[in-house]
Amino acid sequence: MKMPAMQFYPADWRKDLAVQALGYFERGVWFEMLCLMHESSERGVLLLNGSPMPDEVTARLLGLDNQTFNQTLSTLLTYGVAKRRGADNAIYSKRMVSDEKLCQIRREAGKLGGNPRLLNQNPTTGDKQNPTPSSSSSFSTTDSKDAAGVLAYLNEKTGRGYKPVKANMTLIAARLAEGATADECRAVIDAKVGAWSADSKMRSYLRPATLFNATKFAQYVGELGSKNLVGGQAVGGESWE
Repeated sequence: MKMPAMQFYPADWRKDLAVQALGYFERGVWFEMLCLMHESSERGVLLLNGSPMPDEVTARLLGLDNQTFNQTLSTLLTYGVAKRRGADNAIYSKRMVSDEKLCQIRREAGKLGGNPRLLNQNPTTGDKQNPTPSSSSSFSTTDSKDAAGVLAYLNEKTGRGYKPVKANMTLIAARLAEGATADECRAVIDAKVGAWSADSKMRSYLRPATLFNATKFAQYVGELGSKNLVGGQAVGGESWE
């Protein structure tokens, strides 16, 4: 996959003793070689059509005569700035190859939900994480039934008429699927009705989209505390921040 830019860290460049030991000319040549490696089919390795790029071709691309390039390359290899791969003698940048491997790990992790540790899981092992369902069809019958009851309770306490449509039911059922109880959901409703009903602005937030948002719901349950739950009901209300 072509990338329009390469990662370059000036501080690392300045701190690399091997790079700083080079003359300005050698540093310039090495930087141009890094640009060629970035465009390579194997990022970080100097290849041409999938094979190690001949030194004379590299010299030509850099606008150098063969003798000047060979002398410069010898210095780069001696100082350890450039490397030669044992398998095919291709020139490569250890840092760029490492960065590319990290990018590959992140891309694969992204396909699995963004957690790099998932790459190390055995695909035959059951997923121990609690999934966050993406639609109401992903929830158990119990979750869907309890979600309907919680929504009805919200309508009763607020005098609203929220319909049991996907947009509302999915939010509530997702919280139940994550481990919340119907009593906790009703307790959050009680607490927020008590705290917000008298405020014309805050009353508008007595809605599924706010109360059962994944992040906010966890906060609201945490605000309740066990002392505020009596038989599944919330006693008193907490101010919203």
